[in-house]
Amino acid sequence: MSEKNITIRDVYSRQSSKEILGTTALYGPWLPSGEFDWQSYENLVVDVLNSGAVPATNVDTTWAIYNDWELTKQLIWKTAEIAGDNQDKIAHFRPLVVAGLNTNDFDVSADEITPTLARLIREVDNGLRQRGITRRIRYMPVPDKRLYHAPSDIKVKTYRDIGRMIGDFTDFGLVFFELDIGISGFGSNFTTDEISEILVQTPEIQEYKSALISRKSFTRCPYDYCDDLLRIQIVENTVPDRVQFSTGNDWFISLARYGKGIKNFGYLLGASQMSPKLFQMWRNYIYHRKACALALEQDLQAAAKDFWTPGNVGIYRHYIAVFLAMTGLISFPLPHPRCEQRYRVLPEDYFTPLRHGLRLGLIDPADVIKIVRTIIPGCSDMTSNEIKNRTFWMG
Repeated sequence: MSEKNITIRDVYSRQSSKEILGTTALYGPWLPSGEFDWQSYENLVVDVLNSGAVPATNVDTTWAIYNDWELTKQLIWKTAEIAGDNQDKIAHFRPLVVAGLNTNDFDVSADEITPTLARLIREVDNGLRQRGITRRIRYMPVPDKRLYHAPSDIKVKTYRDIGRMIGDFTDFGLVFFELDIGISGFGSNFTTDEISEILVQTPEIQEYKSALISRKSFTRCPYDYCDDLLRIQIVENTVPDRVQFSTGNDWFISLARYGKGIKNFGYLLGASQMSPKLFQMWRNYIYHRKACALALEQDLQAAAKDFWTPGNVGIYRHYIAVFLAMTGLISFPLPHPRCEQRYRVLPEDYFTPLRHGLRLGLIDPADVIKIVRTIIPGCSDMTSNEIKNRTFWMG
């Protein structure tokens, strides 16, 4: 099978009503003082756990690219502490937390990627042991830029070495993270053969996150999920009983129910931070074969497509902050203090998350005037009539 000859039948043949395993990429909230908002962050972690999803930290939505190493460790430790206190919320065969780690900022060669990761994990592990946390953690190394143009044997060997190393620290292995958002030289560029080899030769891989939101060829819809279906097929054909396939494609959360031939499947999504409760409701509707699951799925995907803009992928982090503040889950709609201007939501675009919050039933229409005046920049003096005229049809 190739992307060119995938049919509607291929899509529907993979649909399943089995349990969808949720993993939510946590948001990292900030205070006006420039300090990390720990109280809001703890609220988010608990909210995710209460929804039955595994929290993932030090990922893109946690502003991992901007955080220093001390904050990164504190994020992992705090998330693990909270998850440890709520471990009855997560099935015993799942990790309590997924922790992202990044070696791209280090001046190392390809053969130094594994030793660099080992140093980071050793520090994280020491802190976890001091806090009495078990080995119930899963690590997710971000694709290293040194592997982008590396020969296939180097890519396979590197992941095999990473797996062996991570196996010394945890019983829940690692996430094999494939990323392609259409930026040349960024993320990963694995071939399907390389993916198969890495999955088969690295038994410590317990989860495969495929995040592919790059522009497709002129013969296809500009943004579709045919290549994701190929990756589902790879897991089906190679490691269907060991590896959980988790879509990371926030544009097509429906992929989380296309794992009919895989024992464990689900998502590792930043979009699910919008409302873990709604994503839990969606998972339950799928499991019980409720038709309304499809309506909710389309609504959630509509919001994700507005926030996760392919032409400006990084802006979704700030969109999530605005959305979470408007729906009352964090205190302030602020991006990371180091966030570049092009990744900040413009004042006039704050109405986009407001529209989705209303449509999803997460914002009470009676609160709209207060939200507009207190959260949207430059709107503190808007009259009630002006706000009503601007938002009347949004619900």
